[in-house]
Amino acid sequence: MNSIDLFATVKTELLPAVGKKLGVKNIHAIPQIDKVKVAVGVGKTARKGGSSNSMDETLLTKISNNIATITNQKPRTHLSKKAISNFKLRAGMPIGISVTLRKNRALDFINKLVNIALPRVRDFRGLSRKSFDGHGNYSLGMKDFTVFPEVSPEDAEFVHGIEITVCTTANSDEAAKELLTQLGFPFQKDTSKQDAAEAAEKEVLKEAQKAAEEAALAAGLTKKEEPKPEVVEGEDSEAEVKDSQDSKNN
Repeated sequence: MNSIDLFATVKTELLPAVGKKLGVKNIHAIPQIDKVKVAVGVGKTARKGGSSNSMDETLLTKISNNIATITNQKPRTHLSKKAISNFKLRAGMPIGISVTLRKNRALDFINKLVNIALPRVRDFRGLSRKSFDGHGNYSLGMKDFTVFPEVSPEDAEFVHGIEITVCTTANSDEAAKELLTQLGFPFQKDTSKQDAAEAAEKEVLKEAQKAAEEAALAAGLTKKEEPKPEVVEGEDSEAEVKDSQDSKNN
């Protein structure tokens, strides 16, 4: 599916479905994708041998090319604004590479992410539902960028991760979650209700067992276990010495 078809499908099918689910009739009030940000932190990766004086321009160029390959857009290099000695950071040093995708390019990237990249992730068990920021934006991290179709794992010289943030026009996390679900984001199943039901069932069984034990005790079927008296050190020895003296006297 190319970008034009995907854009038309989102506008004619997915957005009306989201609006119906949320109870929004105005097409312009339905949450939509605003932009997608893809970023990589290069502070430690690109330092020459851990030195704080210079950066490995070759690694910076390779990482930048990798991001450009998977996003089809030239990324921007972010420079540090001030020096921090504890982090071996000097003002003007490259600390990150990012790119911002909008409109058709954003939808193309989401299409690749959902249908190709995420299914290639090893031991993938769904996206977390707790990664929303409270303003309708969702963030996720990937440890291996070679899961994207434009990259061949055999040709990749080294592996690095990427951070992806999907920004929406939604005012709440619930609305954004519904939009991303319609776009195909494989979220983990919500087990909160099931966990609450299991906890309630365990509590009922515990109360029933306690009531049964009390009824059996009241009927005399069982005896109440008395706690054993605690033995203080020295008492037993004194009692033994007294008993031995009494036996000698007798």
